[in-house]
Amino acid sequence: MRLPFALPLALRAPSRRSSIIAALCALAYLLLVRALRWRRYKAIHKKYMAKFRARTLTPEEAQDVVHLAMLYDMPTLSGYSVAFALFKTYGIPTISQLLLDTRQLGTQATVARRYADTALLIGTWVTCPLAGRALSAGPDDKNDPRASLALARVNWLHAKYKISNDDYLYTLGLFMFEPAIWAKRWGWRELSELEKYASFVYWSEIGRKLNLQHIPSTPEELQTWLKAYEEDHMLPAESNHIVATYSTGELLFPVPKAFGLRDFAEGLIRGMLDDRVRIAMMEPEAPAYARPVINTLMAIFAFTEKNLLLPRWKLSSFVPVDVPKDPGMRQNPTRWTSRPWYKARGRGFGALADRFWVLVGRHDDIPRIEYHSEGYRLHELGPIRYEQEGHDEVFKMAEELQGCPVAHTWKGKNEEKV
Repeated sequence: MRLPFALPLALRAPSRRSSIIAALCALAYLLLVRALRWRRYKAIHKKYMAKFRARTLTPEEAQDVVHLAMLYDMPTLSGYSVAFALFKTYGIPTISQLLLDTRQLGTQATVARRYADTALLIGTWVTCPLAGRALSAGPDDKNDPRASLALARVNWLHAKYKISNDDYLYTLGLFMFEPAIWAKRWGWRELSELEKYASFVYWSEIGRKLNLQHIPSTPEELQTWLKAYEEDHMLPAESNHIVATYSTGELLFPVPKAFGLRDFAEGLIRGMLDDRVRIAMMEPEAPAYARPVINTLMAIFAFTEKNLLLPRWKLSSFVPVDVPKDPGMRQNPTRWTSRPWYKARGRGFGALADRFWVLVGRHDDIPRIEYHSEGYRLHELGPIRYEQEGHDEVFKMAEELQGCPVAHTWKGKNEEKV
């Protein structure tokens, strides 16, 4: 008579064991995440804390520290913080008007190209060693002059325009401090004092290599200068609004307009801007939902990354990390803007994937020769009209920046576009 009642109990026993095993596996995974999440952070701080206290951190060592948050721990958040730092400069009328005058951010057609080139140039000098060799490089490792080539190309391009030192310095300061602000506001952890100081040392060296003058000697002095400069120069202007509109369109290109999704996303963007920046760009106030939605979503992402995801084992970069086997070969970025600049044309399933991304609105065209699907070379980046100019000058400047010759094999061969 007990058999009908005993059977369900017997059947439930394996299920209970499975639940216990699943719970133990989940607990083991969470403990593993917790054990590994801070390992690289602790190693970097142990390595450089003494030099931080003595204020003897070299630019190359500072770059190693900067990689911790930007390329390992919080690459997506850090990347957006730099993108928004650049976006924030469009609230300065002298900067936005210059961009309109040069027609580099005056139409949506030119925005994607400029964003791709800017991301490649900045991504290169962030990722690749400033000294031409990684700190961990062995005697048989190849030199890597890509950071110097990228800096030299920017110097050559900027020399064609009249840009004030103050506008340069303001942009540099935003690159220096915005990642820490974003990490404190939305990251899964804040940047440490070592990381903040390393950012100052690293970007100050970038500024010197870009020929900036009067860079303050301490972070505190530069922050005071930035605040005063914004108060005096960040003023409403039509040029600010035009450039910001095109830039927002590029940033939100994958968001469909259907069902008001694009308008919703634009509201979120305005919610991420400081009031002074928003007013200077002549944008309306953010909707009431913007900041609560942003803070909630960011909190979810931060919690997930900190507690549920294993740390990255490799650098996450917009540019290829490894030195190319053939210095003259063209390279392809790891990510693309609305137009697939420098993306290799897919074959077979890759070609179908390219068309799929166009179909769903991630890009507005498939890779083709017009977008340099063969890849890029650093000394050719910039406006289309300058692609074939300044190569010798760039290599000469790169050698001066690096303090040693740069093999001209990095120039590559002149080839027909295919």
